[in-house]
Amino acid sequence: MISVSKKVEYGVEIIAYLAKNTGKTMSLSEAARDLQLPYRFLGQVAAKLGKGKIIKGREGKNGGYVLTGNWKKKNMYDLLEAFGENKGLVGCLGESGDCIRAGGCHLRGVWQRVETGIYNELKKIKLDEI
Repeated sequence: MISVSKKVEYGVEIIAYLAKNTGKTMSLSEAARDLQLPYRFLGQVAAKLGKGKIIKGREGKNGGYVLTGNWKKKNMYDLLEAFGENKGLVGCLGESGDCIRAGGCHLRGVWQRVETGIYNELKKIKLDEI
């Protein structure tokens, strides 16, 4: 089964929450309460979304998180990339590409086609469609 981490799931929820409340600054405690998500985990999620330039933090009394100006240009593949979850569907397609049968493997091409198809579909889904 192909799956994504809880961090990615929560990231999607945060993006949808912020999109629904456009212009509103969201604190992590508010998100945890409204979305019924674990507060301690949301800091890590927000950091990844910030690294991916999907949300940005505002400091101060009314601080919190808002969507960046270009978040609508981002897609689901960008989201996976922000969380480091686009490393390869199977081990031989990952960053290292290590496989003891790499030279004579007839399955690598099949897995490459599957992965390419999935990633191409993810790139078609813009974050503002969530």
